[in-house]
Amino acid sequence: MNIIQKPSPNYNNTLYNKVGVMIHKTLGTNSLGWLRNPKSYASAHLLFARDGTVYQLVQYTKRAWSAGRMTPDKFTERAKKIAKKTIFGSYVKPGEYLIQCEFECLSNEKFTQAQYNSATEVFKSFPFEVNKDNLVTHKDFTWDKPLLEKQRTEILKRLHSETPEAPQQLILDNWQQLRIKVERGKIILTKKI
Repeated sequence: MNIIQKPSPNYNNTLYNKVGVMIHKTLGTNSLGWLRNPKSYASAHLLFARDGTVYQLVQYTKRAWSAGRMTPDKFTERAKKIAKKTIFGSYVKPGEYLIQCEFECLSNEKFTQAQYNSATEVFKSFPFEVNKDNLVTHKDFTWDKPLLEKQRTEILKRLHSETPEAPQQLILDNWQQLRIKVERGKIILTKKI
């Protein structure tokens, strides 16, 4: 997957490692320009354009200026499980420990197949497994954001669906030529030579 580097000045350092992913809708057009504009005070680690092009705006080791608004009393169970607190008990902004992914999309639009394909490929490359416990939406952390549960479910389905390998034909003269072994939970049948 080719990820195009388009740095945004809207980030800061963080002491946290990334442990999950938060997805968002941009709710606008010219998202790349907006997320790179110093006056916007907004950014994301990744932007998924409608055609599937992926832009990296902020390095994963930095905090993207996204998901700044949180409503702790409205956190979903998912948010409560992954949210981090400071030693003083206040919540840490999710951009510190979650990779922030913006999908270019107006409020009435759905994610495109190209966006799903790109997200699946990119998410599989992260140094942690993206799963139901660490893939969240901004709405998990506050009440006034778009509901992206269908999109989250589709991404998880694509990430964890296994494409079975095409079976290979094994021709034997008799059953005594069959060798059976198990490797990594798979049964492998070969012909004894």
